[in-house]
Parts: sequence; C-alpha cells; structure tokens
Amino acid sequence: MDRFRDYDFLVIGSGIAGLVFALQVSRLGRVAVVTKRSLNDCNTDYAQGGIAAVLDHQDSFEQHLNDTWLAGAELGKKVVIERVIKDGPKLIQYLIDLGTDFTRVVENYDKSLENLSLTREGGHSHRRVAYAADSTGHQIMEALIENCYQNEGIDIFENHIAVDLITQHHIHQDDGFIPGISCWGAYVMDTKTNQVEVFRAKKTMMATGGASQIYAHNTNPDVATGDGMAMARLAGARLANMEFVQFHPTSFWSPDGETFLISEAVRGEGAVLRLQDGSTFMENYHEMGNLAPRDIVSRAIDAELKKRGEKYCLLDATGIDHVKLKKHFPYIDSRLREQGIDFTKDPIPVAPAAHYFCGGVLSTIDGLTDIRNLYCAGEVACTGLHGANRLASNSLLEALVVAWHAGNHPSNSDPVDFPPIPPWQQPECFYENEWVIISHNREIIGTIMQGYVGIRRSRRLLKYALSRIENIYNEINNFYQHNAVRKEVIETRNMAVIAIAVIRSALLRKESRGAHFLIDVPHRDDAKYKLDTII
Repeated sequence: MDRFRDYDFLVIGSGIAGLVFALQVSRLGRVAVVTKRSLNDCNTDYAQGGIAAVLDHQDSFEQHLNDTWLAGAELGKKVVIERVIKDGPKLIQYLIDLGTDFTRVVENYDKSLENLSLTREGGHSHRRVAYAADSTGHQIMEALIENCYQNEGIDIFENHIAVDLITQHHIHQDDGFIPGISCWGAYVMDTKTNQVEVFRAKKTMMATGGASQIYAHNTNPDVATGDGMAMARLAGARLANMEFVQFHPTSFWSPDGETFLISEAVRGEGAVLRLQDGSTFMENYHEMGNLAPRDIVSRAIDAELKKRGEKYCLLDATGIDHVKLKKHFPYIDSRLREQGIDFTKDPIPVAPAAHYFCGGVLSTIDGLTDIRNLYCAGEVACTGLHGANRLASNSLLEALVVAWHAGNHPSNSDPVDFPPIPPWQQPECFYENEWVIISHNREIIGTIMQGYVGIRRSRRLLKYALSRIENIYNEINNFYQHNAVRKEVIETRNMAVIAIAVIRSALLRKESRGAHFLIDVPHRDDAKYKLDTII
C-alpha cells in the first residue's frame, strides 16, 4: 500500500544543521526529520574540537575573518565569511540556552558567554574555539535531540533513507511545462521494511552531511556517503568546489585499520608532530609550525611519509600537563587506552585521513539553492565560507548559522502549490545474485579515490580514476534502474555520483590551491583560477 505523509517542512539529516532548522520552523508548521539511523549517528556527534567564534575581548571579527580567508587560500567569499562570523556569538548563546554544556573556566559559574574556556586550533591567531571537553559535537547533539523530542510539532523518523527529491522529473505534465525546478519533498525508504513512502512538504532542508566515505581511510561515520549532494545533483542543482576535500592530519593509525580522530585541539594545547625517529618537521613547512592550516599539515605529513616509505608519524603530547591533558581530552584518552596507549607517556601514531568536504551544493547563507523550496545547510552545502580549505572548527559554526537563517527565512510562510505526486515506481524484484557481484564497487570506489584522488594528485591519475568510476557508476545505475531499491544500492549510487564530481572538479582546476594539490602545477594561479569550480 502506498503511503503519503504530508508535512509543512521535511528535514533530511539529523546533525546540528537539520535539528536547528527543525526547531526554528516548528513554530510555523509540522516538521518531519528523517535520518538513516539514529538521530545522533551523524558527523556532528563525532566533532571533537569545538565551535569557533569571537568570544574574547582580545580577539576581533576582523581577525577571525582574516584567518578564515587565509586558511581558505583566499577563495572564500568575504561577505559570507563576515556574516557567519558576526552571527557566531549570539548563536553559541542560543546553543547554551538550549542546554549545551560547554567547558568553562569556572564550572557552574553562569550560562553566559563570559566564562567559556577557549582553546586554539590550527590556522587561528587567537584562542576562540568553545568546546565541551573533547566531545563538543556530542554535547550539542544531546541538547538538540532533547529539545526536538520535547517539541510536539516535530516527528522523528529514524532508520529512513531519502531515495530521491520530488521534482518535475517525477511529475507527469499533460497540461504543459512547469518552469524551473521545484522540490515538493522526497521519496523516503523505511530501511526496516524497504517500503518507499512519499514525504510531501512545502520546504525541504537537506542536512545530510559530507561524503568522506568515498575514501578508504576517513574519519567519518559510515552514513557519510554523500546522499544529499548526489540527490541535489541528480535533481539539477549545481555543485561547487568539490575538488577541495580536506584531509585531517591527525587520524589515529593502527596496523588493523582502526581509525578515529585525534582532535586538532591537542596540537592547540602544545602537542608536537614528530617523525618515527623523533625529529620534528613542521617548522620546515610553515611559519606556524604545528599550528599551520590543515591542508599544509596534511601535505607535510604525506610528503615526509612517502619520502621515508613509512605509514605514520607521531603526535607527541607528553609535554602537556598530564592533569590538563586528561581533563580536556577524556574521549581521546579512553580510545587510546583501548589501544594500549597512555598519551601522557607515549606518542600517538597518526596519519592523514579524509575528513571534510569544503565544497557541496551551491547555496546562500540563507541555505537557498538552485531548486525552489530546497534548502541546504552544513557540510552538504557550499556557501563560500571555507574557500579552498576549512579553518578548524568553522564547520559547526557554518552549519549553525546557515540553518538558523534558513529556519527564519521569510519565504517559509509562503503558500506552495503541489502538483499531483505519483507514488514511487519500481520493480518488485531484487536480484540478490546480481547485487552480490557488484556490491564490492563501494570498496573499489574507496580504493581508487584514496590512491588517485588523495592529498597529492596528478592529471594522469585523475583521468584514470574518472574512467574507472564512470564505469562503476554505469554498472550501479543499471542495477538501480532494474531492481527494487535497497539502502546499500542507494548509498553506492550516491558515492559514485560524488566521486565523479570530485574528479571532474579536480580536472577543471589546473593549479594547486588549499586542499587541492596538483603535482603537475604545484602553485597557485590567481589570474585564471581565483574562482569557484562549478558543476
């Protein structure tokens, strides 16, 4: 039986961007939040370091803007940067008012901005990162989830995956052409029953996070398969700056492939990167040394490891006060102890891993996209804040600000005319034997991207990777068109779409800038390429 669900607002994704938007628009109508797994299974929950904002009288908006602009290799949009940064303090207060428990200089002092403990991360000229120990994202999610569950206007649908946005592509248009592209919700599959339902909505917020799962080694939860970017792309939205994939320089390394993030704030508190022989090296790559922007640190580590034929370097935090170290980083401490490492005595083996997409669906600071009635916020979007490389802890800030603006946009009260929306059409059969043959494509995508589209790239290998992954996409899409949908098929299709977008963008940018380093042209070319890459 076909099911139609009617809402005023549909939110796809459940991180900080999705839930902030849901809370804001719940004043105006009924809201559905759909998420692939549980509400807190998202990139926000994994965010350790914190959220950057000007919260100290010795800091200034101008300095935060300049740090963001420089870290982004001067490709960011200054108007966007300024607006996001200036909204930071009031919206961190908003998170506090919702119940987020940030670490404070004096505990239980008050709930204002005055007493927040601030740390410093790479690329920042001041201590301006508010944090909650080393589980900032988790603390923010706890507060947002509690507020959403208490809100009678918000319905939560866990274990649901969006299949396609509902646009003109799905509408039979006997009476003429509907100009432009509009979104009227999404087709959504219940992953427990494999039934696809119509979620009809006046406004849809895409808050699906990033796509780092397209790389074999990454710091993201396995739900980060680029679903929102791919759906928007397939519906006709533009993608921007997809070549700028940021690799986090300090992901825990182990022989068995165990990976988790070692927050940049560890270096902010004084940890030092060393080679396996104990020597330091970052002073040879940047004047800020261990606190250089992420793209520079990742390339430096990558270059040193390849020079020596080694798989990891060391992050030495033993010089930091032991009590302070354990108090600030309890989650990292517990994860390292599971691996038999005491980071007050032992250096931590680390290596770069794919972490964050600076590009995404081309969007405004209000979350508006090419598609009417479709918002995007968070890592899925490209607003122009990050430019070619994200400044540490600006990601939660951007997601918060853009989602808040989208949730308060004047158009949210506008009426929407719905065309007749058909139920999802698909074959009834799922050919398991065929899927077994091509299901390994997900792993192959990760291997190709890691090897040929990583930290250091060449045009020859990019072209090779594009040919391979286009063939994989055709194979997956052919299966998708002739079988009933399943979660694994949708995710693998989306991963292939985004991998192709990353490679095509990388081939369009014939220079090195920020997180895109091309060994064929290892320098910037401001005359030709100081602009966005648009697909």
